[in-house]
Amino acid sequence: MKFSCNALLFSLMIMLFGCAKKDKVAPPDPVSPNLSAFTIPAKIYGDVPFDIIAPKSNSTGAFSYTSSNLKVATISGKTITVKGSGSSVITAIQAAAGNFTADSMKYTLNVGLTAPTLSGFTIPNKSVNDAPFTLTNPKSNSPGVFTFKSNDTTRATVTGNKVTIKSAGSCTIVAIQAASGSYRADTIQATFNIAGLIMPTLTNFVVPTKKISDPVFTLTAPKSNSVGAFTYKSTNFTVATVSGNQVTIKGIGKTDIIATQVATGAYSGASISVIFTVVDLPTPTLSGFTIPAKKPTDAPFTLVAPKSNSTGAFTYSSSNTAVATITGNKVTIKGTGQTQIIATQARTITYASESIAATLTVSGTLPPGSVMDVDGNVYTTVTIGTQTWMVENLRVTHFNEGSSISNFTSDKDWQTLTPGTSAYCDYNNDANTALVYGKLYNWYAVTSLRGLAPKGFHIPTDAEWTTLYNYLGGVRESGGKLQEVGTAHWETQVTATNSTKFTALPSGARNNEESASFSGLRNDANWWSTTASSSTNAWYYNIYIKGYFERHDVQKTAGFAVRCIKD
Repeated sequence: MKFSCNALLFSLMIMLFGCAKKDKVAPPDPVSPNLSAFTIPAKIYGDVPFDIIAPKSNSTGAFSYTSSNLKVATISGKTITVKGSGSSVITAIQAAAGNFTADSMKYTLNVGLTAPTLSGFTIPNKSVNDAPFTLTNPKSNSPGVFTFKSNDTTRATVTGNKVTIKSAGSCTIVAIQAASGSYRADTIQATFNIAGLIMPTLTNFVVPTKKISDPVFTLTAPKSNSVGAFTYKSTNFTVATVSGNQVTIKGIGKTDIIATQVATGAYSGASISVIFTVVDLPTPTLSGFTIPAKKPTDAPFTLVAPKSNSTGAFTYSSSNTAVATITGNKVTIKGTGQTQIIATQARTITYASESIAATLTVSGTLPPGSVMDVDGNVYTTVTIGTQTWMVENLRVTHFNEGSSISNFTSDKDWQTLTPGTSAYCDYNNDANTALVYGKLYNWYAVTSLRGLAPKGFHIPTDAEWTTLYNYLGGVRESGGKLQEVGTAHWETQVTATNSTKFTALPSGARNNEESASFSGLRNDANWWSTTASSSTNAWYYNIYIKGYFERHDVQKTAGFAVRCIKD
């Protein structure tokens, strides 16, 4: 079929106008790639260059790399060359490609020091009457300075690099080279023999384990092939003292009892030691201590003592005097909430002291000026200036949304917590102590978005603590206005008046710098603020036993008490 020129032109116009009416389709928005699996193994200074394994990514963009510390590592292409010890942040940067934007991922490369090569450290044998002699340094590829020590100062002592002979026998000298440059510290040792008197053979020195209540007892001398007289000493006077061969027990623990035989005839002097252990009395078995729920209007009631195989007298205390107080064995209801009633049995000549706790729940409307946390603990409050504070340290174990806060009891576990992990503990892992002084929390629990403080309250900022500090007069000696009066909880009292009714208690702390040990109970009150002082530290406030009120910062992984302030 043939078309006329006009018909063909008309058809082309329709096609052109039809295309012009179509909407343009916008390209999709670029998205970030998914980067993962970027790790770099630790290295030792001196290791050969190595290639980086690129992160996994759903983008095809090319990777480039940077090093934050060129003294530790440099990068050419994807090859890392180690330059020195320390750490450097390696950043993998992926270029934009296709519908993916550029992005980056970081990993810290750690480079350790190289061990030096130590050799050629020998000491010739000596005689007991030889003059002091000078040590020759070991050979080493490190320029680090050498120091020396004797592993047996009864045989030889070392001052600087000079050795003085003390007695016959075998002695080991340790050469210690200090770290220097790219080389770490290391040691090498040499053993030499000192001819002289015959060393006696000492055996069968035994001191049996004793109880704290045991009387003075006599030591049995070790067996020996020498007839030299023995003397004795204890290395820990808080556990036991020795007079002649009579041992007096002083406290619970361990001490070394050292028997020293004097030189006589052909035999030199010698010593032998044994670990002497003093244990506490057995703890009684306590049971059957329960307290029924009460109402705020109930009359005072008498506690029924727990069952026990000890005859020791019982005393009682309440962890929350806003809920109940105790006089003797009589409980008086003060308000609603929960309190731990602690029954403590006194020590006797056959049993140690022991405690057992029971929860008393008082239900009803909270009294004015009080607040309850998510666990049901009730706290009284006090208004100081323009602020309303809780009068007790926080002891909650759950966040407001219901999840549990992890309780870390192991020192190692606490010290190695990953930054950002919320944690709490009881002082010395003793729940009874926490009932009085509150629990200790790390800063990550304090600032968790899940909410630690009771509803209507929050953990104070650094600025809110400063407001309290200034209200008290703005001087460090003002802490006595916040301290509980008396020595029921503080070790001693100096300036305490508690004129504000804040009732500060010395809750101590759990450290996290060299160890995760507990310290400061009955001497220091420490409270977190929610304000960070750096990426690793945060501000806290301390009242020392002398009434000093001070602001400091500490690692966020430390364990401190918490006081809450009203919203």
